[in-house]
Amino acid sequence: MRVAFAGTPGFAAVVLRSLLGSDHRVELVVSQPDARGGRGRKRSALPVAELAHDAGLPLLQPERIEEAVDEISLCDALVVAAYGRILRSESLHAARYGAWNVHGSLLPLYRGAAPVERAILAGEEETGVTIIRMDEGLDTGPMALKESTVIGEATTGGELTQQLAEMGGKAVVETLSLLEEGSLDLTEQDDSRASYAAKISSEDRVVSWREGAREVHDRIRALSPHIGARTSHADYQGQIKFLRSRVSRPGTGSLGPGEICTNDGRLMVGCGEGEVEVLELQAPGARPMKASEFLRGRDLQGAFQS
Repeated sequence: MRVAFAGTPGFAAVVLRSLLGSDHRVELVVSQPDARGGRGRKRSALPVAELAHDAGLPLLQPERIEEAVDEISLCDALVVAAYGRILRSESLHAARYGAWNVHGSLLPLYRGAAPVERAILAGEEETGVTIIRMDEGLDTGPMALKESTVIGEATTGGELTQQLAEMGGKAVVETLSLLEEGSLDLTEQDDSRASYAAKISSEDRVVSWREGAREVHDRIRALSPHIGARTSHADYQGQIKFLRSRVSRPGTGSLGPGEICTNDGRLMVGCGEGEVEVLELQAPGARPMKASEFLRGRDLQGAFQS
């Protein structure tokens, strides 16, 4: 099957690699314009665009995907994975068999921009990927395939994103094969069970030490490493990011919310209920470090602020 692919970040690049390793032919890649950053605001290629360059694939990076409709219409199907922009009707129906989205949740749960992070923040023990035929709603189209997986107690958002991308790549390859054979069955979503995964806001990034230890731990791992849950301390200008943690003591601990205890290279922090042990963190302007390394030569006292 001749495939057009639309995607932008690392999640999408993993899906694209699966398509490139399949019997389907990727004849067009559409990605958002390269990002500007660093000194001089130089443009740097985003993951999907970089992969397309490396693989010698035709690449378009329009401001609006509708500008690529003529090229998409030459393909049998459009596969979309984390493109980052809303597709309108003319794009959704440009390819012969329409547009097919790789979504990182078990739809209709966690429709929206941040399904991976929101699932972990909610303390979910299971998630997965769903392949849908796209319509003009927000992740509301009929479902082609659904694959589930367990969320480990220490799994981070970055690790789960990678896992779901690999699952999604295999699932969309299978979907296209069934579509080509004429044996693909679609199932409508139950809108009454739907939930929404809003984009992570600046407020979501700040640790509230009055939450329970489990909630604090879930926030730290959900946002690691790509966003970073963060807090403030009187000895530091800027915010400290937390990258890994574990729930140290269930129930009520001896430390108050945000109160710090360091002992033998371990960093314990009190929560509204219980305590968390911070395993990896990053000070402003510094690289990520294990807590034992961070505490070497540092006398961290007092309390973190929400």
